[in-house]
Amino acid sequence: MAIKLRTVYYATKEKYEMKLLTGNSGLDRLFSWVHILENIDTMDYLHGNEIVITTGIGKDSDQWLEEYVKKVVNSSATALIINTGKFINQIPPDLIKYCQTKNFPLFTVPWRIHLIDIIRDYCNRIFLSEQFAFSLTESIKNAIFHPEKPAQFESQLERNSFDLNSNYAIIAIQGQNFAIQKSSTQFHEQLQLSIEIQLNAYGFVNCIFEIEDAIMIVVNDPFQLKDFAKSLDKALSNKFPSKLFEISVSDEVSSIKKLQQAYKQVKYVMDRIQKHSANSLCFFEDNGINELILAVNDFEILQKSAQRILEPILLYDRDNGTDYTSLLKLYLQENGSIKAISAKTFTHRNTINYRIKKIKEILSLNLEVNRDRFKLMLAFYILDSL
Repeated sequence: MAIKLRTVYYATKEKYEMKLLTGNSGLDRLFSWVHILENIDTMDYLHGNEIVITTGIGKDSDQWLEEYVKKVVNSSATALIINTGKFINQIPPDLIKYCQTKNFPLFTVPWRIHLIDIIRDYCNRIFLSEQFAFSLTESIKNAIFHPEKPAQFESQLERNSFDLNSNYAIIAIQGQNFAIQKSSTQFHEQLQLSIEIQLNAYGFVNCIFEIEDAIMIVVNDPFQLKDFAKSLDKALSNKFPSKLFEISVSDEVSSIKKLQQAYKQVKYVMDRIQKHSANSLCFFEDNGINELILAVNDFEILQKSAQRILEPILLYDRDNGTDYTSLLKLYLQENGSIKAISAKTFTHRNTINYRIKKIKEILSLNLEVNRDRFKLMLAFYILDSL
């Protein structure tokens, strides 16, 4: 769990006499841990997004501090705190300017401040943040699965800046070629942190939790939902190039009381749409007839209805070794254009005409009538979706 540097800095700067030398624009970064590192050669132990602290006890040359600071910045740390007054007395202006160009927060605390107090304080804040997240998750789950019991979630969410009457959406993240829950602890932590960084960049009030090997993100007032989803997709691909992710996105719903609807939508995208999509990012709204399908709670009824419509041609193909079903689907997709079908299948038009005529006989339907064509298109869409 990561927390925002700005919040912690303003809450503790007087207590620890902490001075921000530069990097104010970087205060909205997140940090997930605090490390004391005195040796330049131990920078490889940093994973990124930590606060690094040094007393300068390892200083062995005039160039040491410059090299140290640059390595900390390049390690993707969140900030650096330099304990001044014994081993380091002054921070060179050129070094402050360097951190400024990197938008990197650089702090000092005087020698009389006990570093162990800062570390204990900041780590406790991380632990408390994790406890808060667990409590928040329970409230969000109650809103999803027990919307008829508002007492179990409304007050808790309002206390934590959720607007109950504004829009909500849910984003789900799954592994395509791996199971998130079976991944290493280190990968899991890095994935969580990457998600939190993206959420922080957009300023969303949110809650992250896991269900059935998927990471769910509930977002309140998602004013840039599509942009965020695309940014998240790109960030995860860049951060974990060997992993294939599937990101599913619900529509926005109008209040917390309709969060269950958003959950059903995102589950539908995960379970139905993703398996037919070549894209890692899928939106519920991009598939226009989904709301109609999702409105029918019993998918088995839909499947039986679709199979009943197409049953004559499915049975004919089975008994005669033909593939008229695929030709019919292509005919509907090409809006009845024999020329287009002929070009796509490399088949003579006369042959296509003969087969279409045969399909009409098998189905006892008029493919020139919109009602019959719609019925067939809907049947194909249902079978593809389910």
